Amino acid sequence: MALDVKSKFKEYWGNLDAESKKKVVRTFIIVGLMVFGIAVYYIKYGIKIREAPQASPNPKQEIKLEPHLLEKSAYLQGQEKINTMLKEVEDLKKELKEDKNKQGDKSGPAEAKPNNKQTGQTQPPMQSIKQHNQSGQTSFPTMKSEPLPPPPIPPSQFRQYNNSAQRSGLPVPPAPGVAKQQDDPPEREYGAIEIAGNRNAGGENKEKAAEKKSKKKTVYLPPSFMEATMLSGLDAPTTEGGKGQPVPVLLRIRDLAFLPNQVRANLKGCFVISEGHGSLADERAHLRITSISCLSKKGTAVIDQHAKGFVVDSDGKIGLRGTVVSKMGSIVARSVLAGFFSGIGDAIKQQTTISSISPLGQTLTIDPNQVLTAGVGGGISSASQQISKFYLELARQTMPVIEVGALRDVTLVISEGVELEIKEINKGEELP
Repeated sequence: MALDVKSKFKEYWGNLDAESKKKVVRTFIIVGLMVFGIAVYYIKYGIKIREAPQASPNPKQEIKLEPHLLEKSAYLQGQEKINTMLKEVEDLKKELKEDKNKQGDKSGPAEAKPNNKQTGQTQPPMQSIKQHNQSGQTSFPTMKSEPLPPPPIPPSQFRQYNNSAQRSGLPVPPAPGVAKQQDDPPEREYGAIEIAGNRNAGGENKEKAAEKKSKKKTVYLPPSFMEATMLSGLDAPTTEGGKGQPVPVLLRIRDLAFLPNQVRANLKGCFVISEGHGSLADERAHLRITSISCLSKKGTAVIDQHAKGFVVDSDGKIGLRGTVVSKMGSIVARSVLAGFFSGIGDAIKQQTTISSISPLGQTLTIDPNQVLTAGVGGGISSASQQISKFYLELARQTMPVIEVGALRDVTLVISEGVELEIKEINKGEELP
């Protein structure tokens, strides 16, 4: 059987061409390398030796506290305090007794001591505390007062007692080390004036109200731009005085606002107030944003805030291109005509005067025969001068303006970020 397989393999190998033989050899080499690599991996990493757990050199020791140790320690401390107080009382009694003995020796043996029973006085408490037995030992009488109070509850058991007290409905005592808060004194009423004991209550309420007012709802609007429509047109003045008194314009935002990083803000429908003046240099009306106002859909909140920005036209340039309108041509012509009549009046007046030169200087005199003519010429001259001044003032007021129509699509640009404050209105009710 093995010879047949070997002969068949030789016959198959002899029939292969050179390229096929190379492929077969490469295949066998690759398969052999893979088998060798797998065997090495399993020999090195496949077999894991389980090491016996080593005992720790320093085993942990559990320390258990004796139950009710804290209560016992507190009780012992209380007993020590009581013993020290009793010792102090003993010392005081000894000092008092010595003082009395000294006073008795000074008064003399003739004086007799009063009997307490006859006088009806009871034995002093300091003398009744200490009594001497025949054996010379000191004994203390039994105390008829109430028993000593229990030691304070340790902090570790205070929480358990607190929970049990709350379940049973009993008042919860204060925690150890925490002073009990005093109740507010009762209110007193004198006539029609009521005086409350807690004077700080009003101040606290005011502080809380001030904190609520200080916590205002705000929305920050960064520099952005948005499309809008002009609801009102304007005639922007081009004079220097027009810059001090700009013309207001009402605009309405008609789409979402474009914020940085491709973020959109819903300001659709908000109103924007802007002010503008004209410029003859570029024949445009330059508008500046002054305020923005919005209202919620339910009518319960409103935004009315100052803002800074400018308006861009559809061609991408700052300012709105408009038509230059000038109505001062006819007024200037009338002023020139008035000046012409003023000159004629001066000429008529000069024809009626006679000039004479003397050592004292030149003298102008009116011809007595032409007094009427001189009066007519002077009147025409002065009246024409006043009319010319009037037309000049009127011409200054009718300087050129930049005319911009309404319902024009523009772009609003917010040049400086603003904190929009949200104000609540009509609490509990909605606008119709």
